[in-house]
Amino acid sequence: MAFGVKIKVPQLLFLDDTFLLAYGPLLFIFTQSVIFKNYTFKRKDLLHFIPFFVLILVFILMLFFMDTASFDQTTLLMKNQNIPIIFRIGELSILLHILYYLYKSKTEIKKVLGKAMDYYSSFNQDNFKLLQFILNCFIGLFSLALVHSFLPFVGIKSVLLITMLLIVLFMLYFINSVLLKMLNQSSNETGAMTQAKFSEKVKYAGSKLEAQDLTLYKNKLAKYMMDTEKYLDSELNIVDLSKELNISSKLLSQVINEGYNCNFFDFVNNYRIDMATSLFRNQTDTKLTISEVMYDSGFNSKSSFNTAFKKFTQKTPTQFKNDLKKGSTS
Repeated sequence: MAFGVKIKVPQLLFLDDTFLLAYGPLLFIFTQSVIFKNYTFKRKDLLHFIPFFVLILVFILMLFFMDTASFDQTTLLMKNQNIPIIFRIGELSILLHILYYLYKSKTEIKKVLGKAMDYYSSFNQDNFKLLQFILNCFIGLFSLALVHSFLPFVGIKSVLLITMLLIVLFMLYFINSVLLKMLNQSSNETGAMTQAKFSEKVKYAGSKLEAQDLTLYKNKLAKYMMDTEKYLDSELNIVDLSKELNISSKLLSQVINEGYNCNFFDFVNNYRIDMATSLFRNQTDTKLTISEVMYDSGFNSKSSFNTAFKKFTQKTPTQFKNDLKKGSTS
């Protein structure tokens, strides 16, 4: 019996639980589709679904070979909150499986962002921030579910209603927050780089860049950036810049990383913020808008401009502009 309805095959009540093992891999694949340009599902990605396929097989075997009477007895025990230990262990294992893939997804985002910042001077990060928010919410939600499932193991059943209420409230917060963030999303552009570009090895093992050569390359790079104002090109990337300097992109990346102790993204944006602050300070047009300064200093995204401006000046563009009006900015 379930909700007063007699079910001839009670095993079907557990069919939905088998799909929980697909949640983690699906979230991971969704993450990759957002962070990589032109992402395509590959055959090897099916390996992530092996636990799900195994559980489906177990379910099918249970459907055909498990005695319905004994299954009725099990469901009766569960109805009376006397859930067998094997089901508790299975529930915890599934939740840990999902949390592992959430962690794996967040790690992948961090790696891709780090790699992209070594290659590009600008890329839209709005979708990355939304994705990170969604993953953080899922981690919070499934962590609450993990606590809810673990409490009976230690004999604490009195607060199960509280944890269930917290899960429901968290879900409402999550749904409303995601909807608001999606409505305010400025771009549908996804992907910082291709998977092939991400797989390239660009570290400096075996490099013999001497301190004297590093200084020479730094001087050459700084002079070129100032003379050409190449940083004003919003699409500037390390490959194009290395060709113009007639050095390899790997060497240029090493010069920036070791000579300036930053990645390519921050190296270029530092020049852009210097330009932006200069435009604010020397403005002759009192109606000069923040958006105009943003575009004139080489940015093509408001969120990227605001983030970089706050990073290098500890103020937002609006705060900086207002302080200038008050005469408090040097």
